[in-house]
Amino acid sequence: MGILKLLLLSTIIVLLPRHSLAKIIWTNTFEDEVYDHTYRQFQSHQCSSNLDYLNNSLFKFVTSPVRSGKLAMQHHIQNCDERSELGIPHGVLKENQEYWIGWSYFVPTNFLKPVAGKPDRSIIQQMLYQASFREQRNGVTLFECNGKSRRGGTLRTRGVPGSYMTISPSGDTFDYTVAFYQGQDSEGRYIFGCKNFSIPARLDEWEDFVMNVQPASDSEQGFVKIWKNGKLYVNEKVALLRPGVSAMGAWKIGVYVGDPGHGERLLYTDELRVGNANSSFEEVSPKDN
Repeated sequence: MGILKLLLLSTIIVLLPRHSLAKIIWTNTFEDEVYDHTYRQFQSHQCSSNLDYLNNSLFKFVTSPVRSGKLAMQHHIQNCDERSELGIPHGVLKENQEYWIGWSYFVPTNFLKPVAGKPDRSIIQQMLYQASFREQRNGVTLFECNGKSRRGGTLRTRGVPGSYMTISPSGDTFDYTVAFYQGQDSEGRYIFGCKNFSIPARLDEWEDFVMNVQPASDSEQGFVKIWKNGKLYVNEKVALLRPGVSAMGAWKIGVYVGDPGHGERLLYTDELRVGNANSSFEEVSPKDN
């Protein structure tokens, strides 16, 4: 019995360090050309629910342009579509845990075909937290982003308290909005504010991104950093979660326009990798062939 206990203890001692060294926890470089393990988000608001349309128009594996390997993902939203996004499922990015995320964009010259009179609402990366949509609809959270949540001087529920990246209509900047928890008001509602950053963009070239993030409800513990092509553009200590929320919601890249009728969008993504605290900038960075 003493030998058996010793063997069991030795097994535990050997296994624990191996588990703790796990680094990459999510990868999608599209080389297997299957959607089975790909987290995709699209709504009922799309031109067609036909599987061929979803797999070969709204989303599509392409051989050009490609950041690395043989394939990349094309996101093509037509005027009757709402979104074509892929990413990391709800709950993977947990509270007070550090993560490294790398990905690439290729924004073509014809990425935007607008509709006259309609505003451009192209969001190409979103990072929400679990239950944020339900809380927003129920008035539990308020998003005071640049004062836009006020109407007639009264605070109102508007939008969802999530961080997101957009591309300017001219294609010369990526604009990143960091949403952060500020506190509760006299009615007990959770108030989120925001801070905006401008990142230069180039059309018809692959742009490589790395994000280092730790979701938390305490600004002393939470942070988000974003590099583009190796240069740091965002470096903020912020509370990305409200108290009582244990994880981020879905983290997504692709194209989202809010609702159909805003024209067409065309974007390519590649080299999505997610690492935990044991990972690094170099490990998740998009790779050269």
